[in-house]
Order: sequence, then structure tokens, then C-alpha cells
Amino acid sequence: MALEWVVLGYAAAAEAIMILLLTLAGLDSLRKGLIAVTTSLLKSFPSVVPFCLFLLADIY
Repeated sequence: MALEWVVLGYAAAAEAIMILLLTLAGLDSLRKGLIAVTTSLLKSFPSVVPFCLFLLADIY
């Protein structure tokens, strides 16, 4: 179960870094690339939701 939380923590950290880079001023070229990467990652979001539900069920 610890490995599941590590994977989820890495995903949350990657999202936080992307949000910081998207909100910084002066990085327009980097912002376009990050938006493309973010949209492709969000397309896989429906596969992450069952994993999170499994983690919640595993706690209880």
C-alpha cells in the first residue's frame, strides 16, 4: 500500500510543478509546451479516478 501512496504523491508533485511553471510570467514558449503536455495527461484522468477510489476503499 505504501507504493500506491508514493505513486500518488509523485503524481501530485508533478502537477504542482506544472502549475507553478504555467503561472510564472515570461515563460510563454514553455507555457505552450506545458499546456500540450497537461492536456495529454488529463486525457488519462479517467484511469486515475478508480485508482484513487481503490486507495480510499483500502483505508476503510
